[in-house]
Amino acid sequence: MSFYKKTMLPKQLRISLKIRLFLPIALIIISVIGVATVFFINISIKSIHSQIENNLKLEVQTITKMFERERNLKLEKVKTNLKIANDLFYKFNFSIENTAFEISAVNQNSHTNHNVSLKKWNLNKLPLYFDNTFVDSLSHLVGGTVTVFQRIDSGFVRISTNVLNSDSIRAVGTYIPNESPVVKSVLNRKTYYGRAYVVNDWYITAYEPIFQGNKIIGMLYVGDKEKDLAELRKILYSLNIGESGYPFVFDNEGNAIIHPKIEGQNWKDSTLFKLFTKSESGVLSYIFNDKQKTAAYSYYPEFDLYIATCVETGAETREFIRNTIIGASAIAMLVVLILSFFLYYLTTERIYRFLRELEISNKKLSKAKEALKQSEERFQKLFDSTGDDIFVTDENESIIEINQATCNSLGYTREELLKLKMSDIKTLKYVDKVAENRRKIYELGTYTFESEHVSKDGKVIQVEFTSRVVNYNNERLILSVVRNVGERKEVERQILSSTIRAEERERERFARDMHDGIGPLLSTIKLYVNELLSANLDEEERKELVRYSNELIDEAVSSTRNISNNLMPRIIHKYGLVKAIDAFCEKINKTNKISISFEHEKIHEHLDKNLELILFRVISELINNTIKHANASKILLLLINDGEKIKLFLKDDGVGFNVNEIMNSEQKGMGLKNIISRIKSINGFYKFDSSPGNGFSIKIEIFL
Repeated sequence: MSFYKKTMLPKQLRISLKIRLFLPIALIIISVIGVATVFFINISIKSIHSQIENNLKLEVQTITKMFERERNLKLEKVKTNLKIANDLFYKFNFSIENTAFEISAVNQNSHTNHNVSLKKWNLNKLPLYFDNTFVDSLSHLVGGTVTVFQRIDSGFVRISTNVLNSDSIRAVGTYIPNESPVVKSVLNRKTYYGRAYVVNDWYITAYEPIFQGNKIIGMLYVGDKEKDLAELRKILYSLNIGESGYPFVFDNEGNAIIHPKIEGQNWKDSTLFKLFTKSESGVLSYIFNDKQKTAAYSYYPEFDLYIATCVETGAETREFIRNTIIGASAIAMLVVLILSFFLYYLTTERIYRFLRELEISNKKLSKAKEALKQSEERFQKLFDSTGDDIFVTDENESIIEINQATCNSLGYTREELLKLKMSDIKTLKYVDKVAENRRKIYELGTYTFESEHVSKDGKVIQVEFTSRVVNYNNERLILSVVRNVGERKEVERQILSSTIRAEERERERFARDMHDGIGPLLSTIKLYVNELLSANLDEEERKELVRYSNELIDEAVSSTRNISNNLMPRIIHKYGLVKAIDAFCEKINKTNKISISFEHEKIHEHLDKNLELILFRVISELINNTIKHANASKILLLLINDGEKIKLFLKDDGVGFNVNEIMNSEQKGMGLKNIISRIKSINGFYKFDSSPGNGFSIKIEIFL
């Protein structure tokens, strides 16, 4: 039995209740549909405007391609013309007389003039100066303009040309100054192709040097005006752009050189042209002849032109907007009627039951929220009570969650840290490693590595990351537990450094004992043996004994010196690291088994003794490893001091090896691991790369 049957409501009351329940819903439906309709109409209007703008941009791109094609055709033409001019010029009998004459040369840019001395040039035994037979015949053959230049101190002067100046007179006697890009290119013995200002107009040109022996004495020029406006105008006026659109072109002075209505007028001071010059391309709206226009434009630097297309905005959108409003309104009314009719018959008991279930659901949801809140509070307490720093970062490297220990370690507030990325808190030494470490975390799933943080007050903190990938809300995040290992690393460095210093002192003592003890003893023995040359022994025995003794003593002395030098390279103490490496490399190069190329930069003075010794040991160990295991023929060694750090780079062309296999093996790679320990002892950073068949390289950076 239904709710209304139980309460025995009369039929009229049930209908009235339906209406009362339905009216608020109906009003909501009408409001929502109305808002959605208005929103749809606005979106549609914006869409048609966006479509118009995109179409205009495409038209501008198409026209720009036409101009670009025009330029490329001109350029190809002048290249061909230059080849023809070159062939004809050098086929004729070209000669230079020793006699000279003076002319008044005019700078084509500044129009200043000065007297210059020219030598007489002849072509086919005819003087080139003021003789235009060659240039006119060539121009008649290939079209465009042709000029022969003679070099002068201030540039290159035209001695034969069919280029006309502003008075329509041949520009003989005008010259291109030395500061012109054309002259600079030719003087560098290169042919110049491209846009150039010729006397009083812009041309697509080619300039080729004329040589006498190995000396540049002139130039050969061909050119053609860079744009055929008449032909381009004809093509542009044939384009149909929308219902009301057309293309137009301004030059950089604001002259409308192509326009169906204002062609020939100067619009330099107009708002439209000023908007063009603010950027190289764009879309804008403006008023022209009391009509709203939309235009797209682009600057074409090769011709120094602004290319644009425009349409009358109202004419293009009026019909679409009217149809959109009518169609959307009709659909909205139909949807309102259908939903109203449908919902009217879903009221009363179903709505009542729904409201009851909703109330019960809300109570359950409230309890669940309270339980979730308590769970989150417990988790946050555990999260914040952890002694190590904890970071949660997204795929964009942004910090999205941290614990209180992180704030305490770095000196930032929670709000400040959540605005930063991981690279923002790294030292310069490790900032470039962030992307690589994150890539490995995402690839391996979990990854442990070392890094350095910078606190808010500038303190450097050495840390160890243990990071893993976690999935949360369909997003792959990185959870990192970060431990401060600064004190531990400092103790390790001190222990290792002390060990190395003790090792070096012991080697120095041993070297001194070997050199000062065994050397004099062997030398004394050598002197004693030489006394065996006395007459008491027969001659053959005496010579054999002396020869054998001398060889033995020489070998002992030589071995003593080698041992002494290997244990404590005296050349480092006396001359510094560079000399010691030079001597070491020279000794190996003399074997002709491998070639070592050593280059250094700004390593002028002695470095810290401990640093020099460790660097020498690292370099010698790296080279010895290559000689023993790499089967290489060449080693490149670079040592650079940039003022902030020492950079060491070594690369060989050997057989290479599997890095992971060597580093994870307990029996292999002891030499490489020893090198890494030495680098860490002086707070150094290293990165090495190798694979089978690809040689070995290592980059070491030590901050000073």
